[in-house]
Amino acid sequence: MTEADAELKAIADTWRNLGASDYEYFERYEKPELLAWFWAPDSRFRKVFEQYLDLDDVLDVASGAGRHSAQIVGRCRRLTLIDTSVDATELARKRFSSASHVTVILSPDGKSLPFEKDRFSSVFSYDSMVHFEPLTVASYILEVASVLKPGGRAILHHSNYSENPTGTFKENPDWRNFMPRGFVEHVCARAGLTIIEQQAFPWNGNSKTDALTVMEKVKTRG
Repeated sequence: MTEADAELKAIADTWRNLGASDYEYFERYEKPELLAWFWAPDSRFRKVFEQYLDLDDVLDVASGAGRHSAQIVGRCRRLTLIDTSVDATELARKRFSSASHVTVILSPDGKSLPFEKDRFSSVFSYDSMVHFEPLTVASYILEVASVLKPGGRAILHHSNYSENPTGTFKENPDWRNFMPRGFVEHVCARAGLTIIEQQAFPWNGNSKTDALTVMEKVKTRG
């Protein structure tokens, strides 16, 4: 196992262990005041979501128990969730058991999206990628470029913390992983994704540790 793969496994195991040992972890983040950070009408997350995403066929990446998908389930023709946690996906399946248009997938490796090419109208990930290694974020961006329809869009909430490059995410404010300046923009360009909006902002008062990047898959000519 490479060092990069070992760190990916360590991060995934952090959330698996939280879920496996304590289902209250998932319940805690269902509180209205915490969901409001993302889904209140004046939330930056809600605003970009409503402005940019087509909810025909949506993929929620690193979805946990489905707290974000629950906010939009009634508005999507198809909705797919994918996560690395067995416990989280089990809870999500129970949560959406009566919704025939919802599919919940257990991620095989925590860095790929095992879906057909050019399928999804939209992809989003909130409150998860901020903890991911840069190489994992890059892998997901490349996968997003594959599974999005031409002209489809994605919103990724990722780290903007450029300090402590040799440390671990648990050493950083709010467990934000290291993210080199310009890295996401570079990977998007190489993947054929155009960035149409990007915001850097603080989390819990820590200066601009987070970012939201809205990207669009370039339409092919002809």
